[in-house]
Amino acid sequence: MKKNNRKALLVFCAITFCVAIFVAGCMDKDRSGSTIDEPELTVDYLSGEYAQQLLRDDAACIYGTIEVTVAEDGTAMIKIASKQYVEDASKPNGYYIADRNLEYDYPLSFQARATFLSGGTSIAKVMTADEFVSAVRQDFEEYGASNPEYQKYKLYDIYIINDQIELLIARYLP
Repeated sequence: MKKNNRKALLVFCAITFCVAIFVAGCMDKDRSGSTIDEPELTVDYLSGEYAQQLLRDDAACIYGTIEVTVAEDGTAMIKIASKQYVEDASKPNGYYIADRNLEYDYPLSFQARATFLSGGTSIAKVMTADEFVSAVRQDFEEYGASNPEYQKYKLYDIYIINDQIELLIARYLP
């Protein structure tokens, strides 16, 4: 009987030791999923590595202008007017933006990231979904009131995955 108690105690100690090692490995405070160090959210990171990862994960990318509305439940909806960049040496800047005559409506994910160009600036800022919606509204109120076609010149690369927008990258056009 004493041998069975020793075996049970030995098995219990071995299991406790294994569980303790497993739990200690899961408590690394700098870890998120399988990533040890979270990357800094910069314009370069979002428009480069992060955008490429979304494409590898089967995201669709649409180039175009946007119109933001907020539904009664607080969900931001984005209407996308698809555009195409066309090089043309006969145009003043060497290109023009063609309308593809396609429109899409998608909700903006709560975890979405965006870059935004305010007014006529060429330096983009990184924003959360909520910050982006507020910035678009404020920007349009400030600059769109005197220029009704203002939104036609605010272009984005929009990344859609699982029927929602995960990333918006503002594009500066000289």
